[in-house]
Amino acid sequence: MNDRISPPPAAHGIYGGLLSAQGLDLQQREAIRTKVHTWRTDAGTGVTFVEARGLPIVDVVLCFNAGTASVDPPSLAALTLYMLDEGSLRFNAAEHAQRIERLGAVVEKQIRHDHATLSLRSVSTKALLDPAIELFTSLAAQPAFPAPALEKIKRQLVLHDAARARQPVHRARSEAYRHLFSGHPYGQPQGSTAQVLDAVTPADLKAFHRRAYSATNLEMVVVGDLSRIEAQAMAQRISQALPQGWAAAELPAAPQTSGTTINIEQAGAGNAVLLALPIDVPANDPEYLALKLACEVLSVGSDSRLMKALRKHQGLTYDIYSQLVPKRVGGLFAIEWEIAPPYVKSSQALVEAMLHDLVLHGPTEDELQLACQQLAGQLLRTVAQNKRLAELLTETTQQRQPADHLNTYNEGLAELTPEAVRDVLQRRFDLTRRVLVSVGPAADQQPLPASDQ
Repeated sequence: MNDRISPPPAAHGIYGGLLSAQGLDLQQREAIRTKVHTWRTDAGTGVTFVEARGLPIVDVVLCFNAGTASVDPPSLAALTLYMLDEGSLRFNAAEHAQRIERLGAVVEKQIRHDHATLSLRSVSTKALLDPAIELFTSLAAQPAFPAPALEKIKRQLVLHDAARARQPVHRARSEAYRHLFSGHPYGQPQGSTAQVLDAVTPADLKAFHRRAYSATNLEMVVVGDLSRIEAQAMAQRISQALPQGWAAAELPAAPQTSGTTINIEQAGAGNAVLLALPIDVPANDPEYLALKLACEVLSVGSDSRLMKALRKHQGLTYDIYSQLVPKRVGGLFAIEWEIAPPYVKSSQALVEAMLHDLVLHGPTEDELQLACQQLAGQLLRTVAQNKRLAELLTETTQQRQPADHLNTYNEGLAELTPEAVRDVLQRRFDLTRRVLVSVGPAADQQPLPASDQ
């Protein structure tokens, strides 16, 4: 990992006659020097702040421990979040929207298993930022939950979830979660039926909001054109306005499930296929980086093993992608691809074999070097953009990463060897517990065509 790669002579190769490229060290990565400040407000909210003066923009993310896994039925969490901008005790939905638009601000919402997020992007000019924060705070702290709007959101949620359920890739993911987290809140289907939603009342939303949207159940991220003193005043202002004194209970441990294969017949042009493994490696565990590198080597990017095998050499899929999904408890490793119906089983066999080979032998030195470069470049691009940095800090805060995580990330990658990655894979990946899911039309199965290489 420490050997330098010398460029080819100037007259040849990709460097051509560029004298500025002579002696370029492809291993040398730009250091990340992001100064991250953390503190707690008087109301108990954890705050993560980065001062970024490049643009006159401020990004604020409120991340509540109020995801779909925190309540039964899960749709109560989704309804509560989606109803926040349907009017507050001060303004109705139209008035809020008009005021936010006049200020040039943007409000976004997102619901996941572990959390619900409400984010604001505003110009940092005080005359615009202050009223934007005031409106944003009223949405989060004083929603009205009007009954007519609730009926509208219920109808929209039913249609949205029904549409997602028809998409093969989303159905495959749901089936994987249902099996891997059987009997656990993560295993509950997130789709909403009219019958379940009909039972939810404005009183239910208000009760859930009083608990889950409290200052002590919140992690806040602020990135942008502010001083730390200004950010502290803003965070204090928001957290003091929220309900106080409640925090969600810890989720139960993830269940121990066995491997299985699930085939769901559904009309369509192709099959969505997924291979998933349960993992119990928190994102702040030192061994998580080794799994991240292995994920890159296997099927992230055009030079990954599976991309070469299924797209470059055989042209059987447009993309095949793997990812690690750490959760508050447990998590999973997943590989997803789409393929023509006759090649479902043969592509599954190939993916399983290549995953087994990676676990058995580990990556090569060249593969590991390329994966490190890809991850380092991805981080560099992320920290250069305020909005993406705010999203990343929200993620790392939920993962309970240390404050210097971004600045030490590349060093951690560089310390890993192929042998170390292989050892982590062999201890952390139990291939007997793999879940294979396919969703799409049935067809007579065929072996993969001969590779062109």
